[in-house]
Amino acid sequence: MCRWLCLIFAVCVALAGQSVAAEQSDDVALSVIRKALDRVRWNEEQEIPARVSNSMTREVQRFGGDGEVEDEDRGEYEVFPIDGIPFQRRVTINGRPLSDEERGWESEREAEFREERQRIAEEGEPEEDPEEDEEEIVFNEELIARFVFTLVGEELWRGRPSYRIRFEPRADDLPIRRRVDYALNKARGQVWIDRETFEAARVEFELMDRVRLWWGALGTISEARGSMDRAPVLGEIWGHIQYETYTDVRMLFRRRRRAELQKWRNYEWFVETSDSGAR
Repeated sequence: MCRWLCLIFAVCVALAGQSVAAEQSDDVALSVIRKALDRVRWNEEQEIPARVSNSMTREVQRFGGDGEVEDEDRGEYEVFPIDGIPFQRRVTINGRPLSDEERGWESEREAEFREERQRIAEEGEPEEDPEEDEEEIVFNEELIARFVFTLVGEELWRGRPSYRIRFEPRADDLPIRRRVDYALNKARGQVWIDRETFEAARVEFELMDRVRLWWGALGTISEARGSMDRAPVLGEIWGHIQYETYTDVRMLFRRRRRAELQKWRNYEWFVETSDSGAR
């Protein structure tokens, strides 16, 4: 009897120790995530996007019912700020330069963008578009509150010491106020946080289950996964270097499977000249 009691006591102590360790791991993970949020706020205060330019490549693939690539679009872009807001000027289509007509379309699009920025400067920001707000994901306290964070460990990521943290939705019912909340409430993944700067170096995410939009009336997201990579691009300034997503969505009676890959490079401090967008 004594042996059994001792064994039971030992098991209870071990389980209690695991529980305490898990709680401590969650506490450390949440602390790191909050420091990462502070870093995001600092970056916003520095208005980095309004001060830099870069080159971007975007590749979009759309798939047919048999899984074969049905349509593909690859383009090179010059990205530079106009009145503090990044503008993407397209310069190639599937490896070829734009035609005269296509350059004209790009010039018209840029002119409209500048006119809108000028109007905002004179009249103020327009009211928020409820449709855009429905899809926007903002890294803030509300987003953090949706997830449980667990510290997986510390490891090198691209040669830099980083915290690797896993996240998944909280078990309790989560609020649904916007369309994007349907997906957020079923998303899980992991994030690598740079130990020195608390910048997010990489985020991986995926849906844990199908997501029905408005109880299935609008459609269903069967699969969604992706990743985002960031790194120092100008001294201690961090920026995006890659973003990749894949989605399989059925909207009403149409299925849409889409993959997108974006890559950024050639970051520079932006100096506007008489040639708009020149660096």
